[in-house]
Amino acid sequence: MPALKGSLTYCRFFVDGQLPPSFQEKFLKSIRLRAMKPLEPDDEVTERSGWCRLGEPMETELSFEDLFYNSYLNVGFRTDRWMIPGPLLRTKLREAEAVYLQKRGRERLSRKEKTELKDLVSKKLRRQLAPVTRMTDVSWSIDEGIVRFFSHAPKQAAMLEGLFVKTFALKLVPEAPYTLATRLQPEPDVAPGWDALEPTDLAEVEVA
Repeated sequence: MPALKGSLTYCRFFVDGQLPPSFQEKFLKSIRLRAMKPLEPDDEVTERSGWCRLGEPMETELSFEDLFYNSYLNVGFRTDRWMIPGPLLRTKLREAEAVYLQKRGRERLSRKEKTELKDLVSKKLRRQLAPVTRMTDVSWSIDEGIVRFFSHAPKQAAMLEGLFVKTFALKLVPEAPYTLATRLQPEPDVAPGWDALEPTDLAEVEVA
């Protein structure tokens, strides 16, 4: 669900690292450099992620006012992906293979020819379709050092972590009982005990 409407459901990350001097200007520049660039049919990649305006996946021209609100940095995380229906791709590929073999008077394609032909057919189909666009809201409470990512999809979260590091030179640490306890800075005589903790099975399964 998005940050601006609907039910609030998100996962949290802790920001690991120190903010640079004049971080707002630096972050604005870095976000603009990594704003979403739409996928093109002839691109070698089939999936790409980048930043966009919060709640507006097609708006990639970002201003200071679009991103910063008091002590928050709010931005959209957009992912485009080519998703060609399997049956359509297989049908068009069979047709292309038949034409290719007929022109050359042959009965079989080499592995390299199959790969190249599939690539050509895929790019041709992309010109008739549009990539699937997915946008997830990101809200960074800079004072708290907490990023709220309005999705629970593991793959999306991993992609966010990668883009976040490239953009801000800061690492995201997923919230978990251990990372939360570490962040709360317990008493010195308590912390060493965590290192000795081991996983515990709460149920035993008998194998026949």
